[in-house]
Order: sequence, then structure tokens, then C-alpha cells
Amino acid sequence: MTSHPLKSLLQLQLASDASSVLHLSSVLSTLSEGLLLPSPHLQKWTSRVTSLIHSKDAGARWAGMCIAYRTSSLSKSTMTEFAQTWAGLALSILTKPEPLPLLKASIRYLRHVLSAATDMPELQRQVATPTVPKFSQVLVSIVEKAADYELKALAMDTLKDMVILYPSLNRALSSSITSMCHKILNGSAPQRTNKLLLHNAAGLYAVLHYTGGKVGAANLWKKSVDETIQCLWSASMGLRTTFPAKNNPPPSSGLTCEDPALTVALNVDRLQCSVAALCSLLRTTVQRPVHVPIGRIMEFCLFLSACTADEEKEGHVDATVRALELAIVPELQTSACDLLCCLAKTVQRRLTPYVSRLVVMITYHLEQNPLSERRCALLRCIQTLLSNSSPTTSELSSTRLVKAVMLSLMPLLSTQSDVHTGETSSEQSKKGRKRRRDYEGDEVFKLSKDVVCSSIAEGEAILCALDSLQVIMRGAELQSAIRSLACRVMLSLSLSLTAMSRSSLSQDVHLHSLVLAKVNGICLELARGTTSAMSRSLGLVLRSTVTQGNEHTMQTRLQLQQEVDLLLHPRGPPLVRPLPHVEALSLFRAEESNEELTARKSLALATINDGNIMDVVADPIMMTSTPESTQPVSTHLPIPTPKITPLASISMSSPMPTSQKMTSSITTAPTKDSADIPSAISSRQPVNSLLQPSSSQMELAPLMVEPRFIPMMVDDDEEEEGIPTIDVESDSDG
Repeated sequence: MTSHPLKSLLQLQLASDASSVLHLSSVLSTLSEGLLLPSPHLQKWTSRVTSLIHSKDAGARWAGMCIAYRTSSLSKSTMTEFAQTWAGLALSILTKPEPLPLLKASIRYLRHVLSAATDMPELQRQVATPTVPKFSQVLVSIVEKAADYELKALAMDTLKDMVILYPSLNRALSSSITSMCHKILNGSAPQRTNKLLLHNAAGLYAVLHYTGGKVGAANLWKKSVDETIQCLWSASMGLRTTFPAKNNPPPSSGLTCEDPALTVALNVDRLQCSVAALCSLLRTTVQRPVHVPIGRIMEFCLFLSACTADEEKEGHVDATVRALELAIVPELQTSACDLLCCLAKTVQRRLTPYVSRLVVMITYHLEQNPLSERRCALLRCIQTLLSNSSPTTSELSSTRLVKAVMLSLMPLLSTQSDVHTGETSSEQSKKGRKRRRDYEGDEVFKLSKDVVCSSIAEGEAILCALDSLQVIMRGAELQSAIRSLACRVMLSLSLSLTAMSRSSLSQDVHLHSLVLAKVNGICLELARGTTSAMSRSLGLVLRSTVTQGNEHTMQTRLQLQQEVDLLLHPRGPPLVRPLPHVEALSLFRAEESNEELTARKSLALATINDGNIMDVVADPIMMTSTPESTQPVSTHLPIPTPKITPLASISMSSPMPTSQKMTSSITTAPTKDSADIPSAISSRQPVNSLLQPSSSQMELAPLMVEPRFIPMMVDDDEEEEGIPTIDVESDSDG
């Protein structure tokens, strides 16, 4: 007959203090609800846990607290019976200088017991009422005196739960808790406040209004918001001392020190701490309706958003202070974006009157080509604003915004020099390649390849740009030329990404799948209605969506089928849906309007047929259907259609087959009409000051292009006459 598992654990793993510490992991994993049912061994088990907590060895006390926590979480009856004893022991441990693991285990145990006592009146009367005030006081002492950041964060997070669950029991400690939070949220220099500590301090500060009860909670919340806004103005004014005053901000002064570098660092950290505190206050729950000071918060956000490095105050200006304040201008705008995102999610449609002005400011900052981290913050802000408010009605500002957002997608496109290099290598004859004597040592010995996104921030910027563009295209009033151009860019991205290797986009191989999924989703959304320019390219969109190697295809197959069904079978009578005007659709070069041509050139987007860039008139590319198993896909022209089909003639009821991949072959047939060739969009020239993509970026794949032929330069010494011809069919040695 086998013995009870608790008996085995007591006899083997918990036989001594040393073995209890050594086998703690196996003991915790073995325990279950069934083992803690009433039995003769349960009393021995609880007695052993109590003796471990009383042990003189710190490791044994730590093992005892861990086992007590596990036992209480699995058996509610055991927790109720021994909570008073174990809670008293845990509270006494917290008042002594114990090792960090033991302090953390004691805090977690008390947090669990006091949280479970809310629905048990008897346990709440016997344990919670006398223990909560003492526990909260100990936690405040730990936050003020402890040196470990994780222990401080755990103590503040636990104190936050105690304030929410027992507000009346913590009312006497509200002033000391508030003072503790202010010390952390006031910033520090030269080392900035720990992010984990800042997050937990802001969360604790945001729930202190619970101690005021149902009547006074709203007033306490409003007081906290007003103090935080005043602190924001104080810190921001201390960072703009060398700039002219604008908008008559409230009279306030930032923290000052003898060292200018220390002063700037302290005000920057204080600004970020105050932003985190205000965001936590906006996200918290108030028991009664409160008035959110949207106007005051927006006044501050507009002030930060308008901060630039262009202006300078008249008179004498300290050069050191000026340089320090110029360096932190991007951080001011990032803080404004964080606060705007939180405010937009909180008040939503009530922020609509300010959206137009904010869109203009954010568009201006995006047009300055900021760094990737700051670009991500701006793009997230514009996406959140437009998602939680009514769309802007200004056609001019929306058009500028779309052009600024598309600049972030330019790294996915190749420069014309990359196109020419690829064409030169592919167009050289076999005889010319044999005669080449130059040894390309750089390519052979190069250990790493250039990637489009060399950092995580650059990849995040592309994802944020796609999300923002999708939101803008849904409801913004755009010029027809810009909307058509955006559709063409997204279609070209959808086609080119399928031919781009994952490693060439980023070192993170998952980024390619994420970007391709977002691009295909935008293309499908734009192709839903017949009034969209993308509806003419339905076959190409469907073909480019179902690509092999896409990890998201299998996961979202049902959603994809629904999208395809909606595209093929619209839920409306044909006569109700008006057809688009021909001049609104410009997927062919002959249909491109002057406005769209101007917009395309302003973004440095060019087609291969633009200008006189062809040295030799090329032949059109003819498409041939080849089985997938025998013919590779052309990475230069990833064409998804099995034959030459004008975009306007693609049938809505016959999707393209997915079992074929296309390749291109150059024939000698003369070009009939370049106007019938869909315009191929390639990226900007590197000389453009707005963006400088790397040389390894992929080309934006068109449907048809006229390849450029560059004559191969051959040295004079290579043109040696009299070289005998080798007969490869001869079997003779001579």
C-alpha cells in the first residue's frame, strides 16, 4: 500500500531545514488541491510549515513562506485556519533586516491572504482589519529605505492593491504615501528614475483618491491632476529658458541647480515622471463622474508639440545651457506624443476640436525626417488621434500627412542605382562574363549583408507607418491624386515584398511576415469597394496575398476567405454602386494626371520610364507561365499574373490561380506603346535630403517595366584577337 504524498514529502524532502531549501522546487510542483484535502497528514504538514517559518536559518524561513503561500493558494480552508498565525510571522519578518528573497516571499503571502479576505467577513475581521494598517506602514518604510528596485516596485504594487481594497484602513496613511510618491515623481539627476519604479509609483499615486471615500474621491482626484499639470509646466519652463516665451504659459519655474547639466537632466526626468503620473490619473477609475480638464492638458500638449530648435531668446544666452536645451527638444515632443495618446484613448471624441491643429504639427515634425525612435512616437500618436476621434475635414492637411507618412515606407524601395546595378549584371552576355578578369573580392570576403532595417526602431517605424496610413486612408478627405498614388505604392509594396528575402529586410526574420501581412491587409481593405482605385487590381492583390512562406496565411485563412468572398460577391445591387471615374484611376502611365505626377516627384518616387534614362530602347517584358517546381521566381520582377492582363480588364469573378509563379523573359519584339505599360514605381535618388535608403533595399516591383540596358565596358587589353576557339565536344587532349 502506497503512503500518502504528504507523508512522503514530510519524511524525505522536508525532513530537515537544509533538505527543505534544496527540494523546495519539487515540493511546490508536487502540491495540488487533492493533496491538501482533510487527512491525518494535513495537520502535520501545517505544523512543519510553521516550524520552518520559525527556523533560525534564513533559507528555511524562505522555504516555509513559499510553502505557506502555495498551500494557501490551493486550499482556502487551510488558509482561513492558519492565516492569522502565518500572517503574524510574515509581518514580523518584514520589520527585520532579512534577505531579499525572504522579504519578497513574505510580501507576496500577505498580499494573497489580504486580497482573499475581502469576500470572507470572518477572516476580514480577524486578520485584515488589524493587519492592513501595519502592513501598509511597513511597505512605506520598505520603499523609503530599501535599496533594491525590484523590492521597492513590489512593495508599491502591493500597497496599491491595499489602498484599492481597504481605502478606509489606509486613510490615516494617505499623507505619508502621497509624500513618498512625490519624492519619486519629482525626478532625480544625474541618474534618471528607474522605469519600473516610476511606473509603479505613478500607479500608486493615481489610486490615492480612493482614501477620500465616495464623496471626497472626486475632489482628491481633481487636486492630484491640478498638481501634476502645474508640475508639468514647471519642468517644461525650466527646459525652455533660452527660447522665447509663447502662449503666455502659467507662471512657474523649473528646478534649478548650480550645474546647468544637472538642472536640465533633473527637469527632463521630472517632466517624464509627471507625464507618467498624469497618464495614470487619466486611466484610473473614479467612483463618481469627474470633469477632465481637457483644455488645460491640451494647452500643455500644444506647447510641447510646438517646441522646435529654431528660435532663440533675445539678449545674452549661455552657450552651454543653449546646447543642452537644444539636445532635449526631441524628448519634449516624445513626451507630448505619449500624453496625447493617453488623452485620446481616455476622452476619445471630445478631442476632435483639437485634432486638426495636432495633425498639422505632427505632419510638420514628420516632414523633418526625424530619427526612428521619434518617428515611431509621432506615428503612434497620429494613429491614436485619428482612431479615437472624428476624421479631419481639411483636405490639404490630410494630403500632407499621407505624403509625410509614406516617407517612412521609402526604405522598402530601392534606389535607381540599385536597379541599374541589377540590370547590368543580368544583361551582360555570356561571352562578356567569361572575359571579366576583375576579381570581386569585396563581395566574396564580406561577412555580413546590409539590411533595410538595421535596428529594431527602424522596423517599428515601418510597422507604425503602415498602421497610420491604414487609419488615414479610411476616413480622411484626400486629393484623388494622392489617394491614387498611395494605392499604387501599397500595391507595389505588396508585389515586391513577396520577392524580398526575410534576411534582407531585417535581422529579425519575423518582421518580413508582419510587414507583408499589414501591406496585404491594407490592399484588401482598399479593394473592398468598386470606387477604390485598387479594385482594378483585384487579381494582383489576391495573388500577392496568398504567398508561400507567409506564416500568417494559415492562421488567418478563415478571415482571408471572408475578405475574398466580400470582394467577389459584394452585398449590394450592381446599380446602387456607382462605377469610378476613369480619370480617378491612374494605374497606367497614360492615365496619370499632372497632379499625381507632381505629387509622385515631390516624394522622389520615379518610374523607370521617367526621363531619358534608357541608353537603348528596350523591348517589352513578356510573361510566360512556368510550373513552380521547375522555374524560379524572378526577384527583380515578382509578377503574380500568368499572362499580360491590363488592370482594367481583371475579372471580379475569376481569381488568379495560386499554383503558378511567373518569370520574365526579354524578347526582340519592338515596343508598341509605352502608354499601355503600367507605371513602375521605384524609389528616390540618394541625393534627396528627405530620406537616404541603403543600397541593398529592394526595388518596388511593377507589373511591367522597360529594363534599362547599360553597355558593358570592356578594357582594350581584353579585346585580344587570335584566341583559339575551344571545341567542347572534342575528346582529344590537344
